[in-house]
Amino acid sequence: MVYLALFQKSFQRMIAYRGATIAGVLTNFFFGLLRAYVFIAVYQASGRAYIGGYSLRDAVTYTALTQALIASINLWSWWEVLRLIRSGDITTDLTKPYHFFSSWLARDLGRAMFQLIFRGAPILIFFPLFFELTWPGSLLHWAFALLSILLAIMISFTWRFFVNLAAFWFVDAMGIGRFAYLTMTFMSGFTVPVAYFPDWLKFAVNLTPMPSMVNTPIEVYLGIVRGTDLWVALGVQIFWFVLMTLLCEFLYRRGVQKLIIQGG
Repeated sequence: MVYLALFQKSFQRMIAYRGATIAGVLTNFFFGLLRAYVFIAVYQASGRAYIGGYSLRDAVTYTALTQALIASINLWSWWEVLRLIRSGDITTDLTKPYHFFSSWLARDLGRAMFQLIFRGAPILIFFPLFFELTWPGSLLHWAFALLSILLAIMISFTWRFFVNLAAFWFVDAMGIGRFAYLTMTFMSGFTVPVAYFPDWLKFAVNLTPMPSMVNTPIEVYLGIVRGTDLWVALGVQIFWFVLMTLLCEFLYRRGVQKLIIQGG
């Protein structure tokens, strides 16, 4: 199947960048330690055992998880489709016998799987040498956490694909993308958990797909959402993936029509 082949090729392509992978692990691990010590200072200064439903141990685990997922979710630097549109090379993709969105999703999943295994897992392995972390208490809990992470990666892809499509309509689409990625960094719960936000901001953020990219999988992993809330959280992730996929498909088709008209 062509999409499985694209997944495999993308995974294998990442293997070639061994030096970048090692450097990425060390960088993410170092900044993870710094962020963890910031949380420790905040909890000690507040004198509180819990902030926003997070214990200090949960907050440190949150730091380890966000640093472990940063490469898989790819928060800041995905411009593949934008470059195709700007260069005009997208016309070549239009002649290929596969679905454009699905083909890029398959490639991104291959990339994300590599990053999860070779950049994410080492951080979770070595972080306990410095701090005590929270771990899922059962295989079922692990399964739900991994499912939520997979959905988060897929939603992140739809968001990045959506942002890249701006190149059909805007000359400075990369500037728009940088602003969108910066917004995603904060609103997704990467910088601090969404539970730390004031109520009005928390309400507004939860009306967007962004918490489903980072905050939701972490809260599923930590067991902060459980029971009915767990099923709701996973359902919300599925909802956003489906909705964003349909939106991306609609805008892509409109963009291609515009591109064909301009090109004669």
